[in-house]
Amino acid sequence: MELEDGVLYQEDPGSSAMMSERVSGLASSIYREFERMIGKYDEDVVKELMPLVVAVLENLDSVFAENQEHEVELELLKEDNEQLITQYEREKALRKSAEERYIEYEDSQEQEKKDLQSRVQMLEAQTRQMELKTKNCADQIGRLEEREAELKKEYNALHQRHTEMIHSYMEHLERTKYQQITGETTDTASQSRIR
Repeated sequence: MELEDGVLYQEDPGSSAMMSERVSGLASSIYREFERMIGKYDEDVVKELMPLVVAVLENLDSVFAENQEHEVELELLKEDNEQLITQYEREKALRKSAEERYIEYEDSQEQEKKDLQSRVQMLEAQTRQMELKTKNCADQIGRLEEREAELKKEYNALHQRHTEMIHSYMEHLERTKYQQITGETTDTASQSRIR
């Protein structure tokens, strides 16, 4: 059995379009290790392990992709939040200005007083809307940060599981190799006694 570059993702041709750089590098390292093991031992050595490693890599790539999407979304929400805060500060300044003009012209122009009162009410409504939007954005950012933390935990668990599987597999190879060597030595000793 000869490994080819596309083998790791041939089960679903549509999903092989793009892998994250880190997962691609990891897949290449594993691919080289499989080639080395096949060359050294036999293709049966990796036959059962390969689907497990492929599944782990695909899950890892999926988690990376989701994480990147969440990071982009988080950045957009942060920008939106900054714009809302800027707009809120601007509206707040406008409100203050309107209130100052209201005090200045209170005695001289009754009509302007009414207009300014109307303007203040409008600004208060806008301020409440901005505060609500800011609160909603902050809540959403909090949820996204929690999700990001969960995704990081999932990634770390997958990474640890993958490392344990490789370690366990290498121990298995060493045991098999040792058993083969001991078996050959025993056979040779038996044959020499027969002669």
